[in-house]
Amino acid sequence: MCAALLAAACNSTPLNAGSGELTSPTGIAATGAGDRDLLFIANTGRDGLRALQLCNRALRSNNSKDPSDSCPENENGQFIPAPIRVFPAAIDTGEHPLRVAGARFSRADGSGAGVALATGVDNHVAVVDARSLLDAQQRPGTSPRPIAQLDVGDLAIDVVAANPVDPGTLVETSKPAGSTVTAFVATRSELLVLDVGLGPDGFAQLPAIGGRCTLAPVVPTKLAVVPGSDASVYVADGAGDGVVSVPTTSIRAGGACTMDRISAGGRSVRSIALSPRWFETDASIDHPPGELLLMVLEPLSTVQPGFDLDPGGLVFARTGLGSGPKGIVPIPPFGLNETTREPMQPLSLPRSGFLREGAFLRAVPPLKPGAAPAAPDYTTCSAAPCTPLYVGQPPNSPVQLYSLLAAVTATDGATYFVEVPARRFVNSNLFLGTFNPSLTQQNPLSPASASPPVLTIAGCVILPSAPSCDPTAFQPGVTRNNTWRAIFHSALPGFGVRGGALTHSGAGTLLVKLAQTDLGTWRNDPTIRLDVGDVVSFGAYSLSSDGSDACKTVVNSETAFRFELPILSFPDASTMEVAELNDSPDGTTRGFHATGCSALGVTAEVRTGGARPWLVFQGDPLSSPVATTATGRVQPDGSFVAVQRRFDYPLPSYDAANPPLAANNVAFRFTITPGTVTPKALFSWVIDSGQSPTSFADVILAGFATAVLPYSSPRQPSLVFSSVTGSNEVLQANPAVLGSQTGGIVPYK
Repeated sequence: MCAALLAAACNSTPLNAGSGELTSPTGIAATGAGDRDLLFIANTGRDGLRALQLCNRALRSNNSKDPSDSCPENENGQFIPAPIRVFPAAIDTGEHPLRVAGARFSRADGSGAGVALATGVDNHVAVVDARSLLDAQQRPGTSPRPIAQLDVGDLAIDVVAANPVDPGTLVETSKPAGSTVTAFVATRSELLVLDVGLGPDGFAQLPAIGGRCTLAPVVPTKLAVVPGSDASVYVADGAGDGVVSVPTTSIRAGGACTMDRISAGGRSVRSIALSPRWFETDASIDHPPGELLLMVLEPLSTVQPGFDLDPGGLVFARTGLGSGPKGIVPIPPFGLNETTREPMQPLSLPRSGFLREGAFLRAVPPLKPGAAPAAPDYTTCSAAPCTPLYVGQPPNSPVQLYSLLAAVTATDGATYFVEVPARRFVNSNLFLGTFNPSLTQQNPLSPASASPPVLTIAGCVILPSAPSCDPTAFQPGVTRNNTWRAIFHSALPGFGVRGGALTHSGAGTLLVKLAQTDLGTWRNDPTIRLDVGDVVSFGAYSLSSDGSDACKTVVNSETAFRFELPILSFPDASTMEVAELNDSPDGTTRGFHATGCSALGVTAEVRTGGARPWLVFQGDPLSSPVATTATGRVQPDGSFVAVQRRFDYPLPSYDAANPPLAANNVAFRFTITPGTVTPKALFSWVIDSGQSPTSFADVILAGFATAVLPYSSPRQPSLVFSSVTGSNEVLQANPAVLGSQTGGIVPYK
């Protein structure tokens, strides 16, 4: 069986990784320690951190180890052990750590040191010395330095450190001995700046609070800094619109924070990241760090008519740094600077699930003219794009190069890659030319009838029985993976079968009174639109205030759901006036008029009927009943237009005269002709989005993923770590060799 699955390959032989005894891991951060890096993982379920060792010294160009590198390979990829060395060290930072940041330093002797800062569910920031953890491993009997706790005055939400970045390799580097790293902490009400440093002994000391300012009305959810800069900090607003940037000088000055807001189109934000320095094909275009802002939006609880639940999603915005304006980047094919154009729609998954957190990967710089290839890339790429990602397609060239990539986690446990300048998910089908949506399954009417109606779906059909194609009928990036159903005389969603009272109106009709039921809920629903012409069917009967023989005859002779009665009016919010059912003219079929019985108890089911008897649903009722959503009723002429929210911009090019506007949200169309059909009979069909986003995940332990950390060092050009919180593991992926059985994906559990 395959331990990890991605869009193009399956890693059936993951590397043996050390056990971290992880329980609900969340935040991830890296810092230095001696001759290696330590990757700190917030082991939320066990109230502490775990520290994973990663050798970081540059390899030679032939991939051999430098003889002066003292980091043992048998410790690379292993957790710092406890005194009983078969167990990982438990770094007890306090109750339920959630976020971690790492500050990097060099001691006076040039060796590495570092500080991990962790926040949880109280008003403290835990301060962990990374070097002492390594020393305790290398010198048994030596104890790590005690963990200090910095009181920040209120519940700490997030922490981030602003480490320097090497201008040549674009890899995070260390501050020299005697200097400090600026870190930022967001509490529920304030933003704090910390001056993090080492003491004279080379170990972490309690950071000094360099200032604090009030954040109201911002409700912070996540922090980010421009790579290599501590001039400001960016705060995701979980209650307002988008993100605010706050200058460090404002925090140090105190009072109210000076804030510059970057809109997310009126949406609140759960996760943010800022772009590194990156490069375009044109060698003259060198984008400064922090130019682009990644925002993962919070889902909306409200449902727009005709759409399913708003999943939030991912948008990119310009920060105003560099030469471009500020604002959400436009739809393609317009340039990232053309923010006066229609803003891009949020990217989301072509199937169910929500995006959680995102980050930018390091962009591999092009090799300068006359320069020799150097670590960590040893690349001969002379012009952007130079950042590799294994996509798996086409087979003769499975590794593609990109200018700028992002990684984003999702509730399905996978981590997806995004091609940032193109504003789309990396999609292996793009290289096969098969990214158009298609109808993959179309089932006949069930149950069948003698003269059934005919369902005709416009679009690309790949069924062997009906090969045809209208590529304009489906929209790539709008038409999602989904199962669809059209049900004749469908029961109303959320209504079920309800108890009520049946009486005569005195005008040749019947009244169905459903106590404590507000029929307006379904009458005012823009999708269901319960109205005159819809029908009621009875599932059971009972004696009420009238115990006459006539009522007993009805109770004893009727069977469940034998007939339907059309709704004539709604006398009040809980009552329906329905027609009586006459006996057939030849007397072979009895009607329903309850002659002689003044009142009955009934259980009633309300169904669609009249001129619009078909109700349309999307979502697979077998795999996810909760996700099945009513999307509308077929029009009296038998037509239906399925609209869906755009989730991607997958086409290799767009026409500037006909761009993918928000109004172009028609996923497909279908028609149903008249015919003989029984109540609750249905058509069903399956549509594939045509999208195959490149991702990695553990398909055996499918749990939701949370934090994501891109990691680079002089040894490693690029790794991506994802906390799969729902399955108690952290996955390490090497984007350049995702399809490899050696090092493509490594699980830590």
